[in-house]
Amino acid sequence: MRVLVVNSDLAANRGDRAIAAGLVALVRDLDPHARITLISQHAERDRDWYGVDVLPQNIHSLNPLDLLRLMRAARRADVVLWGGGELLKDYTNRLGVWYWAVKMRGVSLANPRVVGTFQGIGRTSARSSRRLIARTVARTRAFLTRDAQSRALLESWGVPPGVVTASYDCAVYAADARPEPRQHVPFERFAVLAPRRWFHYREGGWLPHRWRTGQGPSAQALSLGGTVVSAIDALVQSHGAVVLVPMHMGEDPEYARELRERAARPDRVHVLADDELGPEELRSVIARADVMVALRLHAGIVATSVGVPTVTYYYVDKGRLYAEQLGAEAYTRPIERLLEPDALADLTAMVSAVEADGEQHARTRERIGAMRETLRGDLAAALAAATT
Repeated sequence: MRVLVVNSDLAANRGDRAIAAGLVALVRDLDPHARITLISQHAERDRDWYGVDVLPQNIHSLNPLDLLRLMRAARRADVVLWGGGELLKDYTNRLGVWYWAVKMRGVSLANPRVVGTFQGIGRTSARSSRRLIARTVARTRAFLTRDAQSRALLESWGVPPGVVTASYDCAVYAADARPEPRQHVPFERFAVLAPRRWFHYREGGWLPHRWRTGQGPSAQALSLGGTVVSAIDALVQSHGAVVLVPMHMGEDPEYARELRERAARPDRVHVLADDELGPEELRSVIARADVMVALRLHAGIVATSVGVPTVTYYYVDKGRLYAEQLGAEAYTRPIERLLEPDALADLTAMVSAVEADGEQHARTRERIGAMRETLRGDLAAALAAATT
């Protein structure tokens, strides 16, 4: 079987890389002889990381020639898998909805055997965006979401019954972490924290945040940074060291370095900013940690999938929904909680509690195992629907 994966941002996003690793593992479990092609502007690197063919182009390219090359690759494939996290929403910008509508219209014209794979459907307010998302999803032969809320949203927006199946995030499916040779982290014992500079952009509008100008840091963003520095200091005191794990390699490394420099013991804080670290190596590093504090969803997904106790702060529903799937609501908070006066006390209490909660550890292992079984069955059924 020849499989083209229209993925998301492998160039810069470690969360999207974790999703791709899980999807590749899933396809290979179902068909060990499948010939898989991913899309990346770093073709040689990603051929090595994933052991697949790579179509060399930027997944966010606006070049019409790249779309034609993508359509040619789709025509040669037996099936096209379209996934990569939360692609369909307008709370960050409306242009993204149109971008994916045009791209997937071209792909489906070249090959109608398209399956949406384990996507989240984000907050979407404009009626025009909702209609366009529904039409785009309806063009697929099957569409798998990573939670029931996403399926309900799509069906309420007009996607016909039977197209959408609620499943899980395939990042939990990647291979178990191998022993990490310890050259990436200079500490024997440590906590990990995955930071992000929140409250720094205006939601909505047409343009992506990176194209907007004139927006300085808000008071909320400055307050959040102060709380995160205090959390780093507390984790150094309780665990001996902290490893900061940037997840978006365009935005997060600089912020992580700023946080380290503000820490009371910067010598006990390490930033995992080496972008030669592949998805399996990242999982192996995280697997060594005592605890994860995740301000990005897929940092928490990777950590829980390798058995690391995790505290999660979410900014939109996807973080809350994943916590509910694990039964881990007690260790999950909205990001706004970090702005409150007792935020540090609440965070440190959660860290202590989640590390000691044997029932939660067992529940997480059980539910991750069940998720993996469901993911395999759901993808097998979707492939059958697309190719028969």
